[in-house]
Amino acid sequence: MLTVFLTGFYYERLTGNDRTSFLPGAATDGHYQIISDCKLCHGDGFEDAEVLQKSCMSCHGKELKAVNDSHPKKKFTDPRNVDRIEIVDARYCVTCHVEHRPGRTGNMGVTMPEDFCILCHKEVAKKRKSHAGMEFNTCASAGCHNYHDNKALYEEYLVKHGNESAQLSKQVVVEKTLNQYFTSLDEKYRKSLTIDKQDSKIDRIDPKIFDQWQKSRHAATGVNCSSCHTHKNEWKNHVDMKACSNCHELEVLGFESGKHGMMLSASNITVSVATSRLKPKSNKNKDHLNCTSCHDGHNFNTEYAAIDACLNCHEDEHSKNFKKTKHYATWLNSKNGTLDSNAGVTCATCHLPRKIVSQNGIDRTLVQHNQNENLEPNEKMIRSVCMNCHGLKFSLESLADNELIKSNFNGIPKIKNKGFEMALERELKKKEKEAKENNKG
Repeated sequence: MLTVFLTGFYYERLTGNDRTSFLPGAATDGHYQIISDCKLCHGDGFEDAEVLQKSCMSCHGKELKAVNDSHPKKKFTDPRNVDRIEIVDARYCVTCHVEHRPGRTGNMGVTMPEDFCILCHKEVAKKRKSHAGMEFNTCASAGCHNYHDNKALYEEYLVKHGNESAQLSKQVVVEKTLNQYFTSLDEKYRKSLTIDKQDSKIDRIDPKIFDQWQKSRHAATGVNCSSCHTHKNEWKNHVDMKACSNCHELEVLGFESGKHGMMLSASNITVSVATSRLKPKSNKNKDHLNCTSCHDGHNFNTEYAAIDACLNCHEDEHSKNFKKTKHYATWLNSKNGTLDSNAGVTCATCHLPRKIVSQNGIDRTLVQHNQNENLEPNEKMIRSVCMNCHGLKFSLESLADNELIKSNFNGIPKIKNKGFEMALERELKKKEKEAKENNKG
């Protein structure tokens, strides 16, 4: 009887959508939300490296291309580097990132030993005297190198920004232009609506909803009830994210690519706050995440979404300390008019940064809802976020200081990035050598 029960139990899970019962071990922090569907990564070939590689690149390929991956596959398919493949086959992501191995998985999901750089760069100290005596497990941890993304770390960039002050003379936060974008597309978005113009199909409705809607940006720009609640000419009481994507397609795509929505995108399962590996507030354990989780259902308050919506769930030390920081003070000052309205710093300013994109041939500001884009390694946020207000050296040293991160950057970094000194010293010697050669000439 037990055999029959177990057979039925595992057959149901093997043929269903949720196959987590068969996992050989826990997935990494970056993938645990999509483990219910094995085929997303494995396809039908669990041992096929090419299938796995194709799956990796389907999610991460665009990002690697965007950051000008410093260790691309083509480097290792080059016949001149064929000997390196025998040491570490870097043609495949799974060579360094093996899933379901929690006991040997380090930062960024790396399962290689920390000193793996030595496998190819053991002669670096001979070529660069400044590296003599350095441990081979410090290449990344010292804040000097990332395996894939070095947009803010390469030597010329360090030299270019090496003498910047901690606080730049001009702080810039990209200004919102979404309203201007829509008014340039369609004249109807230039007409504000009042309660008497609402076109709801519901006989009885809480008056507070109409009041919220009338005060919202939607009513101010001509977005009526039917704009969101009607699908294929049929009224829907409950609105899903497809309705949002009719106008906010890029925002929804970003959401579905990030931590908040990747499970929904990959497995059509709405992520519950309770499934998060970060410690959420206990009263939020049953909530599911979608657009209205942060933006509410009818007032769509972006100010609430930028701070309080985050703190309504996130209870880690970094989040709880935000309202004690100078960043939060800038937000308060931007609200009371002491600072420019776009100078305030919120949770979203750093983790969902604004960027200029082209849509329908028009440049507009996009709030990038994919927080994975600048989350790890945290140096990725240097160009898009930190350097809007701070110098490169200060930014790198701040992001390398774990205690400062816990305090939500309430203070100055105690970590010193030697990479700057090394880069500037090397540049100085280079110029001195060039000067001597010119004098000889």
